Amino acid sequence: MFSLFRPLFIAMCCPLLCACALASRSTIPAAADNCSRVTGTQVDLNACVHQDFERATAANLEAYQTLLQGVSDPQRRLLRKAQTAWTRYREKACEFEKSGVEGGSVAPMIRSQCLARMTRERTAELQRFLDCEEGDLSCVR
Repeated sequence: MFSLFRPLFIAMCCPLLCACALASRSTIPAAADNCSRVTGTQVDLNACVHQDFERATAANLEAYQTLLQGVSDPQRRLLRKAQTAWTRYREKACEFEKSGVEGGSVAPMIRSQCLARMTRERTAELQRFLDCEEGDLSCVR
């Protein structure tokens, strides 16, 4: 019986689903500062903040790769170990931060905000090594 009505059901529901999807679409801004201006759903906010995390990750990777190229082999091994340990720490710290809203629709946003913030902080640390002045004894390059 359902097979008789299936094409009719699909024909009726498809335009409705498309209209709902279009109505709920929002433009996701290019920067995290603009995520507060996102209109739409929590899913849209989650996506905006995740994109900010992706941008922070790209900047972090660039600084990390540049620093790797500018240090000796023993330092390179130490930097890789430090970065791996930091990545694990960041994941655990952000899981903890998200635990207060675990299971809620805001949880992915809280996690991504934490990941982006910590990644920007780590990028600043890496950049400090890249920008250190000659004579700075903490400079590894």
